Amino acid sequence: MGTSKPLLPLADKPVIHHCLHALLATPAHPLVVVLGPGGEAVQEAIAPFPLTIAWNRAPEGDMAGSVRAGLALLPPDCTGVLIQLADHPLVTPATMQALCAAHVTTPQSIIVPTCNGRQGHPTLFPRAILAELTPSAILRDIVKKDPARVMRVPVTDEGIFLDMDTPAEYEALRKMVS
Repeated sequence: MGTSKPLLPLADKPVIHHCLHALLATPAHPLVVVLGPGGEAVQEAIAPFPLTIAWNRAPEGDMAGSVRAGLALLPPDCTGVLIQLADHPLVTPATMQALCAAHVTTPQSIIVPTCNGRQGHPTLFPRAILAELTPSAILRDIVKKDPARVMRVPVTDEGIFLDMDTPAEYEALRKMVS
C-alpha cells in the first residue's frame, strides 16, 4: 500500500492498536509482535502496550519467517500460538476468546474461525505443529497437510475476512468504523 499499514488511522487510533486491544482481551499471553525492516515507527507506536518485540529483519521476509522470529521469544510452556495479522484490525475480542477456549479443549488442533462457512483469520496453532514450519513451508502448507487436525470454530464476526491489502479495502474499513 506504499505505507505502514499498522500505523494507518482507523477511527480514533492506529490499526495496530485495534489488533492489540483485541488480543489483550484474551488469555493469549505473552503477546509478541513481530516487526519487519522499517518497523521502528510501529515499535514506538506500540511502546505503551505490555508486549515483547521480535524482529524479522529479512528484506523479503515472509509470514513464516515472522512466525519463527516470534516463536523464539515464547516461553517453553506456551502450548499454542494465536497468529493475528496486523491488516485484520476488526477481528473482535470474542472471536479471539473463542479460539483460545477451543485450544484449551483441543490443544492438538489447528483452530480456524469460520463465518457463514468461510474460513478467516486469525489462526491458533499448537506450538508443536509450528515445528513443521521449515524454510520451504508456509503456514498454509501446515494447515493443508492434515485436514483432520484442523478444527473450525463458527463465529459471527465478519472481521475475520476484512483485511486491508489495497487502498480501497482500507477505505472500506474506515467507512465501517466511522
